[in-house]
Order: sequence, then structure tokens, then C-alpha cells
Amino acid sequence: MQDRATFCRRIAPLQLSHVERAVALLWFYAQTQQFEERTAAELADDLHEEKFPRPRVDRLNSELTASRQTIRGRRAKSFQIDIRRIADLDSTYGGLLGVVEADVDGLVLPVDWFKGTRLYLDKMAHQINGCYEYGFYDGCAVLCRRLMESLIVETYIKAGLHQEIKTGAGFRMLDGLISHIRQHKTIVLSRNAPKTMEAVKQLGDTAAHDRTYITQARDIDDTRAAFRRLIQEPMYLAGISKTAPAGA
Repeated sequence: MQDRATFCRRIAPLQLSHVERAVALLWFYAQTQQFEERTAAELADDLHEEKFPRPRVDRLNSELTASRQTIRGRRAKSFQIDIRRIADLDSTYGGLLGVVEADVDGLVLPVDWFKGTRLYLDKMAHQINGCYEYGFYDGCAVLCRRLMESLIVETYIKAGLHQEIKTGAGFRMLDGLISHIRQHKTIVLSRNAPKTMEAVKQLGDTAAHDRTYITQARDIDDTRAAFRRLIQEPMYLAGISKTAPAGA
């Protein structure tokens, strides 16, 4: 994966307008998870740092507002890529990153659960499925743990209760999150969800920290169906999926 300077050198010959360069940079930031959103002023500074002519901030702001490829970010005057445009931008700029994304099937998690939701969740699910398909089972187990942890946090954020799980600048460790959510009076999980959470955590912990054990396909298979059922719950509670899990 290239750094920003390399990416900018590669888009320089493309004869892009100021706003097209800004959109390309927003896409690059989303792909590298460097920034989730940027203001027109920040993008103008970023482009100028990479030796492009500095755009007029007021004009760039107006053009980004009018662009079909961007939406407003959470911060005032900030922008991010509209997730519906990611695929088109992937086709345009993906080759410039020097990374070829493998086509994978939804062997662990259905692909359509995450399309059009949040980019980091879509990427994580893609990697989970890819790791399983290509036999990287330790990676698959660790990513399953990470996805579950991320969705628990998203559930608290959606409910406006994230302060309950904050510790300093971050959130509780996964064991603390599981302990907290299984006793929560407002966020109610299905009866078997805590047991599955513990199993996924144990699987991921072993894959990440056991010095000699190598995760096998059967280890993933033992929890795969329960993991799929589990993931539907926080996705729905966090407002990421509009489809309630069966029995909810």
C-alpha cells in the first residue's frame, strides 16, 4: 500500500480537476483508514503539501458539496466518500495502490450484509471470508473477534451509552465489553449470544496469543453458524442492518 506522496504522484498525470483530486484523496484516506473525513481546507492543504496548486477553499467546499461522490462528515464542514460510489472509485484508482483485491465468496459471512453499510465493516468481512477461503485460519479467527468487538462498541454508540464502556481515551477490553453487555438492562441480547461471544473471543485469543497452536478450518467451522447468528444482533441493534435477526 503506497503512502500519500506516492499516490499523489500517480494521479498527477491524470489531468484531474481540483475537486476530482480532492475526491481521489478522500478515497485514498478511506482505503488506508488514515482519515474518515476531511474539510475542504484540510484537503486543499493536503494537495498543496503534495505540490499540487492549492485550490480556493470556498470553491472547493462548494464543489465537494455538489459532488455526487461525497457526503457530509460528522465534523463541521467535513466530507467523506459516499459509500455508494466506492466501487466506481475503486475501479478508477484501485490500480494505483498496487494492491489487487481478491474475489472471495461469503463462506463465513454473507457479502450482502455489509455492502452499503460502513466501509471498515465491509473490508473486515471481506478479509474474514478471504482468510477462510485461502486457509489463513489464524487471521480469520482474529478478525472474527475484532468484528464482534467493533459491533459491540457500535451498539453502545447507537444507544447513546458509549460512556458506560469508556476507559480513558478508549473502550474496555473485549472481556469487559462482554461482561458489561450480558448484564445490560437496555441492550438485550438473545439467550445464547454471550456464550457465542465467549467462544469467538477464545478462538481469536488463541489464534493471536498461543505460541505454538495453529488454528484449523474445523476450529472456525465449529463456531461459524453461531457466529453468523450472533453478528446479526449487534448489526441490527447498532442500526447497521434494518433486518431483525430471527427470534428478535
